[in-house]
Amino acid sequence: MAKASSRGMLTWLGLAFGILLLDQITKGLVLLFFRLGEVIPVTSFFNLVRVHNPGAAFSFLAQAGGWQRWLFTAIGIA
Repeated sequence: MAKASSRGMLTWLGLAFGILLLDQITKGLVLLFFRLGEVIPVTSFFNLVRVHNPGAAFSFLAQAGGWQRWLFTAIGIA
């Protein structure tokens, strides 16, 4: 029974890692190929836009100096 649950956990961890990797690759591609503020319409209701948000949600802590990134990373890992 323990082996089945650990196998299931490895499957979910692998999926999460794959999503994280895909997220970082797409962010890197946007940084390479988009200018800041550039808009590319994909459908009538969805556009790809390069914007930067130095804070957390809705620019919360945007003026905090950078420590917030590592705090929220540590919270996410925990």
